[in-house]
Amino acid sequence: MRKSVLRNFATYAVAAAIVWYVARGLSWTQVFDAASRAKLWLFVGASLGGFLCCFVGDTILYSRLFSYFHEPTDAFEVLPTTAAFYFLQLINSYVASGAYVLFLHVRKRTPWITSACTLMFLAYVDVILLAILTLTAIALVPTSPIRLGFNYAAGVLLVGCLIASFWLFWGAHLGSGNWLRWIYNRPSMVSFRLAQPAHYAKLLAIRFLIFLSSGFALYGQFASFHIALPLAQALALTPFIVAVGSSPFSPGGIGTTQIVFTLAFARFADKSDLLALSLAVTAFNLVVRIPMGFLMDKPLVREVVLVEREVVRKRSAAQA
Repeated sequence: MRKSVLRNFATYAVAAAIVWYVARGLSWTQVFDAASRAKLWLFVGASLGGFLCCFVGDTILYSRLFSYFHEPTDAFEVLPTTAAFYFLQLINSYVASGAYVLFLHVRKRTPWITSACTLMFLAYVDVILLAILTLTAIALVPTSPIRLGFNYAAGVLLVGCLIASFWLFWGAHLGSGNWLRWIYNRPSMVSFRLAQPAHYAKLLAIRFLIFLSSGFALYGQFASFHIALPLAQALALTPFIVAVGSSPFSPGGIGTTQIVFTLAFARFADKSDLLALSLAVTAFNLVVRIPMGFLMDKPLVREVVLVEREVVRKRSAAQA
């Protein structure tokens, strides 16, 4: 317990140090002045709208994911777990993903490793979508800073397509002695094995709509701070910003959000304006996520208790 607290404290200390580093050379008076000029109603409206779209989208996304590869799962059934996921992202995304692993294990009786691999499948789909959106953004908005990632995105998309072809077409036809066939046959990889093109398309479509709503929210946030960011630029950079914001190395996007905003959008506004906006975005994320800890309290505790009982039962059986 003490180690976890110290580790979390160190993570937030690093995030705070990053914010301090980004703010070097600026007067905090400039930052506060930039924040005071913002249209609060527009910022809150854009931020809240984007957040609700993401929350509802993620709830639907995970309910479809679990329904495709495990048991039918209603969106309302997974709603408390999504709330837990959003709250636990204040620690990091790895811890947050554990809420879904726990849900699958307790509610759907899915083995731990299989549950983790199902989330890994969704992460794989997300990476493919990020690569596609990055290449599309570079083609449609050549002036976007994201153009620097062309080679990486192209390479990731190529590898992603090769992996998909393995699971969809030729993996099942390999000889029994082939190590790739051994991976294909692993029980824990059931989501990769069962996934069909229709599953890929539906999951990609839901995630794309989530990214799209985040892009419009980002555009509104910039407008609220009187920063003339073209909508095309906002949409082009949104997938990258979302990915960085949910990085497991950044609690709640603190630090990484400030770096991305001040570097990627440097030609659209002064650094003080961008830092003020990024801090407002981070503060909003903290304010809306913390109450979710109360929403997910009872469901998550109940599932943890069930897991504890299962562990005790197995230990008793082993000692008998």
